[in-house]
Amino acid sequence: MIKMRLFCLVLLAAVATVPVLAADAQEAPATASGFYIRPHLQNVSKDGATWIWETPQTSIGVVEFGQNGAYDKKAEETQAQTIHRVRVTGLTPETVYNYRINAGSEQQESTFKTAPATDRPITFVLIGDSRRWDQTWEETKMVEHVAQWSPEFYLTMGDLVVNGHKKDLWPEHFNRFSNVMDHLWMVTARGNHEGSQILDPDNDWFAKYHELPAPGEPYCGMEWGNTWIGLISYEATVASPKWINEELPKVNKKYKILAHHFPVYCTGYFGPEDSRKEMGTTTYKPLADECDKFEIDIDVAGHTHIYERSHPIRNGQRDDVNGTVYVVNGGDINANYPEWFTAVADDRETFAKPTYTVFHMGEDQIWFRSFAWSKKEQKIVEIDYKIIPQLEDLPKQTLVKLQGASGDALLQTIQDLGAMTVHEAAEPLLAYLENPDQAVRAAATTALRRIGLPETSEKLLAYVRDENEQVRREAARAIEIAMPEGLAGAVAQVAADESADPNVRQALLGALQLHAPAGYATEQFLAVLKKADAPEPVRQRAAYALSRTATEKEVPVLMEMFKQEASQYVTVRLAFALNSLTGRRQPLDGKAPLAQSKPGEERQPFIDKWLDATEKKAA
Repeated sequence: MIKMRLFCLVLLAAVATVPVLAADAQEAPATASGFYIRPHLQNVSKDGATWIWETPQTSIGVVEFGQNGAYDKKAEETQAQTIHRVRVTGLTPETVYNYRINAGSEQQESTFKTAPATDRPITFVLIGDSRRWDQTWEETKMVEHVAQWSPEFYLTMGDLVVNGHKKDLWPEHFNRFSNVMDHLWMVTARGNHEGSQILDPDNDWFAKYHELPAPGEPYCGMEWGNTWIGLISYEATVASPKWINEELPKVNKKYKILAHHFPVYCTGYFGPEDSRKEMGTTTYKPLADECDKFEIDIDVAGHTHIYERSHPIRNGQRDDVNGTVYVVNGGDINANYPEWFTAVADDRETFAKPTYTVFHMGEDQIWFRSFAWSKKEQKIVEIDYKIIPQLEDLPKQTLVKLQGASGDALLQTIQDLGAMTVHEAAEPLLAYLENPDQAVRAAATTALRRIGLPETSEKLLAYVRDENEQVRREAARAIEIAMPEGLAGAVAQVAADESADPNVRQALLGALQLHAPAGYATEQFLAVLKKADAPEPVRQRAAYALSRTATEKEVPVLMEMFKQEASQYVTVRLAFALNSLTGRRQPLDGKAPLAQSKPGEERQPFIDKWLDATEKKAA
């Protein structure tokens, strides 16, 4: 009887683990002919390339290829398949080939270029989390905008589809990028939405439709010109330091990049709960330590659907000379308020998806530019520009160009100095804030914000009421990045001024949060929150900051404010602070009873729980 029961349990378990449709049974929808998944390039190397595609019925996959319009060579499979994977080898590095692939009545013809033969400079494009793009990639004509840079490949950190283990979701991805992936390799580090590489391998369509350089997942490195890129699958991120320690000593390239799904440094989403915030000190600190150890130039991630770029960081501190730059390009716009590490965060009021970043890994510098859709201007706009100099004299040479420059040359020099974070340029750039040309003034303030030095903050404070919107807002953001503590009083006066630009006030409240003594900052945030008629964005910024600076002595006043507060954001952020200070975690999700509660007695049960926790903590 016991043996029979065990047999039944084993049988039930076996049935439970079998997919509803086994992989072999999940055939593409039967159509007369053609491609179900169009041919796309994978694993392009100096001497080879792989094509993967799918057809409704089984057939022998054939790739015909050659040069200069000829198709005098071919490679084919040894047996009939529906998912076709054909690799061509013996090619010449840095060479353009044409190819064609047939499926019934359909044919795909295109060209591709093999990997560089030398350690030359390269250009590539970074995107992320494209599963959320709907039709925006096509409607904004982003692919045409990308093409101006002549990228050699695309790099993405995954989340290409909502659920990678559902076969019928993949055609949307391949259709979206069909006019890219026919001639460029879209190199992808697996994200969590691709699904597990380990669980249910029969339905691991990411693995079936992609091929990475050997040894493949979960870790591999690819070399392209002067750059090495380490690809880490999402399931292996925590364990990746071991692989990095084994692999990086073998790397002999000018530049090193790590690409993975989960960010190391990230402000998280805008909202009252600190969702997806990563401060580089917890789960992924070992990865940050590896970036320091092996002097990784750039670390790129996705997952959080924002755009954010850090200051160069080393040993948990800003280091403009020796640090690693961390980029989060999650394909969308919705970043939280800046933290100490934030050099650039997106603007949810004016920007929208999709986004991309173009990288040029040059001989004397790395530069990259990021772009998004502007809701205000209804066009693609640049949202970030960064240069990492490789020659010690390059910043000085650029600074010399400032003297006597005019017109477009002046604007470009100002932008380059800011993008390089040239500290010595800060003082000369201040003089341009009095230039009669508004474009020059705006460029100079943006450059000063990118440089972000405490020494310029006092002079920039005079411009936070400027008639030029970009000047005043960039000046305020520069102060937020690097306010000296002694300027806290003057900054607080403007932050409290109801006639000031609300965006300026938000940035200056951030400056107090990040740089002023906590007690003094807390007083300012409480004063703003007590004015119920203050602009909602200003009150939200004050509530966020307050939750970072308040101490246990503020618990009674926070409880009283929580009881009466009408704004849901502020209510939840006060609760966030009380959770932290009392040690009692109450659910803060927007749909949770706490977030949905109305001011007054309806809030008392939540307060009682914090009071109880406080009493227990004191005992």
